[in-house]
Amino acid sequence: MTEITYTKKDVAGKLQNKLDTTLYAAEDMVDHLFSVLRDMLMNDNAEKVRIEIRNFGVFEVKPTQAKPSARNPKTNEIVHVPARKKTHFKPGKILRDYLKAPQDVHE
Repeated sequence: MTEITYTKKDVAGKLQNKLDTTLYAAEDMVDHLFSVLRDMLMNDNAEKVRIEIRNFGVFEVKPTQAKPSARNPKTNEIVHVPARKKTHFKPGKILRDYLKAPQDVHE
């Protein structure tokens, strides 16, 4: 199984080809999109944040509960883990169906 890592520049290159624009303009659009999404996810005024993008998926920021008696597995020391927020991504129907299909169909 091979691993492919795409960077923001790769996303901008694909966008450049789809929109028939310059790479500079595509990189600017991608930067602005990620900046807007990041700002929305970092909203301090809400306990939960949900960004739903139809035909792609849902990004959520959810609070976690504090764990007053967690254990450090290396030292067996009991430690307190404070409450925090975590991110979650749930793929949309198209992506979910693709990921559920048997592997030999994709190859």
